[in-house]
Amino acid sequence: MPQSLKPKSIKLLHYEEKKDNKQFFRQGVTLIEYEGQPSKIIQWSQLIEGDPFGDHEITYRINYGSESILRSFKVKYIGKEGDKHRILIKEGVSGCGTKTKRIENKEVLIPDKLYQPYPLQQKSEEGKDPNPIECEICKAIVSVLCGLLAEGVAESVACDEACSGVCLIFIDDPIIYGVCVVICIPSCDELLQLIISLGVATACGLGGEYLCQKSGLCC
Repeated sequence: MPQSLKPKSIKLLHYEEKKDNKQFFRQGVTLIEYEGQPSKIIQWSQLIEGDPFGDHEITYRINYGSESILRSFKVKYIGKEGDKHRILIKEGVSGCGTKTKRIENKEVLIPDKLYQPYPLQQKSEEGKDPNPIECEICKAIVSVLCGLLAEGVAESVACDEACSGVCLIFIDDPIIYGVCVVICIPSCDELLQLIISLGVATACGLGGEYLCQKSGLCC
């Protein structure tokens, strides 16, 4: 098991955006501070081409340490269902860190507060979000991970499987998506050990809020 990398705080150091015709470009720098480990700086950019409420393409470039990641998705917006948005990822490459998985015709439900295809200036104020980024990501990991374990997916591959899909929930919010790609695997590894120690049925019955608080990823 890799050494624990538990985020202590996540700060947006720089953010800028510009819109030009059918293109919307955003870039920024995010700092992740860990408990007992060196901090990590993520430089990221997101380009949306087309209509965010129709057919569009999302391209990410994410750099941290010696790693450089390129992700591209062809997306069709299907519609709003209650407090969520349903999109169809027609094709793309998902995964966390340098691990990738090709996806085709995958539908994703995105909570309204995470569907952010337009300006994110409100996110530039630090300390205003009552649900920190690492907490949002953690709860999403628990939901997917418990589903996979219930289906009988082996513990040895559960986190690779979970993290190939978890970050898709955040693909329209570049700040959270960039962090998710970097922290999903180590956070999932820690959550998996907690779930195993409590027992899968018991732990997953307690839910994401409890497990994420227990792991220190939610307040």
